[in-house]
Amino acid sequence: MNNQTSGPLSEVLSQFSRLVEIVAKLRGPGGCPWDQGQTQKSLVQYAIEEAFELAEAIESKNQKATAEELGDFLFQVILQAQVAQDLGHFSLADVITVLNEKMVRRHPHVFSAGEVTNKTIGLDDVWKNWERLKNEEKAAKQDNSIFGLPIDLPALQSAYKIGVKTERYKFDWENPAQVFAKVEEESREVAEALVDMNPKELEHEIGDLLFSVAQLARHLKMEPEQCLRVANRRFEDRFRKVLELSGVHRDQFIDLPSKKKEELWAQAKAELQD
Repeated sequence: MNNQTSGPLSEVLSQFSRLVEIVAKLRGPGGCPWDQGQTQKSLVQYAIEEAFELAEAIESKNQKATAEELGDFLFQVILQAQVAQDLGHFSLADVITVLNEKMVRRHPHVFSAGEVTNKTIGLDDVWKNWERLKNEEKAAKQDNSIFGLPIDLPALQSAYKIGVKTERYKFDWENPAQVFAKVEEESREVAEALVDMNPKELEHEIGDLLFSVAQLARHLKMEPEQCLRVANRRFEDRFRKVLELSGVHRDQFIDLPSKKKEELWAQAKAELQD
């Protein structure tokens, strides 16, 4: 190890070891009642929350917040491993060992017998290798799922990932224009379903529309979940401005005429243009 990496790496290992010790103490005798009472299942909600908070910090380009949220997410990983170790299932060392082996195994274009190779391959080859190796791993686990996506993954993100996987099978639209035509088609079908107001049919057609929009984002090299998060924040900012511009208490806002609300919305949009 050269001097350029030994210093920083030594500090990382020192701080990482301290964090592992902190978590072990929180779970141990005389530790924190909350941490002691957690189970693998009870911690799932916190891991999900931390993942979304991390995504929000990254998208806000707030580096201080991003560093903090990365730490919070790392804490969830180590705490889960500590809970598993306390139950005799596996340890943090097992988690890291499996991860290291998987990364080396899935990157044969980088590692060969544990050594870095200078062989240059294209991105398409990387994806083909990655998909082939993942399928081999699933076969070894007797995993019969087609896409292998987590059940609790947000639906919009799942739709995007399904499109990514079917694209590799050449089961896809050729360009964004074709996908947009599909979005328009699905939109018309939603309009038709609105005539009968059949809940089951509407659920079906709105689902198809959302799925198609996710594929349009993918073809435009965008991540639909991120697009929607940005849109949600933009709507929240504009609505907050609408309430401010109205000059009335929030309880009174509901009684304003629809036309007035539309005018306030247009004004808010104009004042908060990106």
